[in-house]
Amino acid sequence: MLSFATLRAHRSDTLGVMRRAVPIFAAVLLLAACSQTTTGSPTAGTTTSGKATTTTGTTSTAKSPAKRPKTINVRDLDPCTMLTEAQRTEFGADQPPQKGTVPIFNWSTCHYNRGDGKYIVGTTVIVDKGIEFYTESAKRDEAEKLEVGGFPAVLVKAKTTGPACTVAVDVSDGQMVNANVASFGETPIDQLCALAPQVAGAVMTNLMAK
Repeated sequence: MLSFATLRAHRSDTLGVMRRAVPIFAAVLLLAACSQTTTGSPTAGTTTSGKATTTTGTTSTAKSPAKRPKTINVRDLDPCTMLTEAQRTEFGADQPPQKGTVPIFNWSTCHYNRGDGKYIVGTTVIVDKGIEFYTESAKRDEAEKLEVGGFPAVLVKAKTTGPACTVAVDVSDGQMVNANVASFGETPIDQLCALAPQVAGAVMTNLMAK
């Protein structure tokens, strides 16, 4: 029979693995739900959070040119370089970065755990799809238009394995970077979605400086 200490250690290790997987699983479930195209009009609000502001302007689609401060090619970008150590600390992500991929799409990801497990911050590099992946999908009515550092962006909520919020930023035709914040329920989705635009703003500040 396993001792209580052994069981507790095993449970802790299991939770650690699960926490590392949250951003990937959230992305898979969210993106899989966005895979069917439909008609309709996206909605927009008027809130402001961090460096991302909600607008009613036109976001990037395959049919209309995007309005960006500059075009950023992220094809060779390491997702773990998208946030500085100081920025990760600011967001409470005090654990070392860990690389991964979104299995369905083979997108490169990096996630940063919090020691207290309240939520996980993640960044994703996508080089084969722009934000029309969200705005022209079955989930388009849930894709809230934003502007991050002058770049078109969208915010999408997910309540699948756990609450998660993604801000996708249109950096180039057919390319985007995502800022993801997810939890097991310890942190309400509204708090996650208030933080995600701030993470996206930090990411874009760094990319603009390259």
